[in-house]
Amino acid sequence: MAMSNLGLKAAIAACLAIPATANAQFNDCTLANSPLQTGADPINHVRLALRQDGRPVLAYSNAVHNNASLYFYDCANPTCSAGQSVYLDTSSNYFGSSGIVIRADGRPAVVASYFGGVRFYDCADADCGSVTVVDIRPTASAILSDIPIALQQNGNPVVLYVDGVTSARPLYLIAHFCTDAGCVAAGSEAVLAIPPAMSGFGALSLAVGSDGDPAATYLTSEGASNLNNYDLARCGDSMCMSVTNTQISAPVGTSTPAFTALAIRSDQRPLALDNQASNTALLDCTTSDCTAVVNRLLPPSAVGQPMGLKLLPGDLPAFALFNPSMVGAFACTDATCSGGASLQTTSPTTSIIDADFAVDSSPHPAIAYIDAGTSDLAIAGCYADLVFANGFE
Repeated sequence: MAMSNLGLKAAIAACLAIPATANAQFNDCTLANSPLQTGADPINHVRLALRQDGRPVLAYSNAVHNNASLYFYDCANPTCSAGQSVYLDTSSNYFGSSGIVIRADGRPAVVASYFGGVRFYDCADADCGSVTVVDIRPTASAILSDIPIALQQNGNPVVLYVDGVTSARPLYLIAHFCTDAGCVAAGSEAVLAIPPAMSGFGALSLAVGSDGDPAATYLTSEGASNLNNYDLARCGDSMCMSVTNTQISAPVGTSTPAFTALAIRSDQRPLALDNQASNTALLDCTTSDCTAVVNRLLPPSAVGQPMGLKLLPGDLPAFALFNPSMVGAFACTDATCSGGASLQTTSPTTSIIDADFAVDSSPHPAIAYIDAGTSDLAIAGCYADLVFANGFE
């Protein structure tokens, strides 16, 4: 999931609540909320991945002006009531979210901006105690975007970013394909979209279908205005040698898209989530190349601000759901989300500035989010009777 940046502060009040029951799609999971100890600096971006046993790992950055830092957080259990933070790097500022994945051997990989470049952090072990750094794009490239990451079918990363304004591809949307698991060798790149005049791209999301073909969602500003169109780029092959671009949503009334979220169904049709105030809806592509889209309003039971998007078995959509003093997950009862049920736990936050959502194979959900009032980081994870050897690898 991708979203925009905001301002900041510190330390979150603890809160842990377990609702009596969960919905059936989440396999009787109950949520617990855990504030994370990340120090006094305000947090501005977070991205989330889940290990096979349901334990979250995070990549997050703080908002110290001209001296911001990037961290990896390793949770000891699915609710992240214990864990450890690992310092990765310091840059001038992190203007967009980083990306994080867990590779087939259990080792995480993180990608983030670095002084205007794109830097890849190759964890040598499962808890990221040792890291090899690779610069995919050099510093001073003026790259200031979100940098999501996904895995190709061969297990090598693919990275999405918006090129710098000083580049020969000014503000183009670029997919970078690594040719090895550590992105050491020179990779290949493809242009996914070119911005209209006076416009730019933001709020990037990336997914790779089971056929190996990527897709991306992104917002395109309407000229110099504060309005955004919601667009999707669908690759016709695994290296994006052909790309189809479709506008899938636009401002409705006085609201405008500000976030994106993307998944790809088992039949290769992309599915996106629009959470603008006047159009909380699934944006359901009718074909794999997404030349047409059905706007499916979320059911009345999905009350709140939806964020992120994953698919449960049977292609059932699921997403995070935020309400004042509550954080949770919503699972649809069918592929078109004509109905569904939520799973919630109490939280001290009244609104958020960034969040991410993931689901493990159980399926159990996890939500990472940053409080808009305090700029503190927390995890809502699934409380289950699981045993974790030594807490960490």
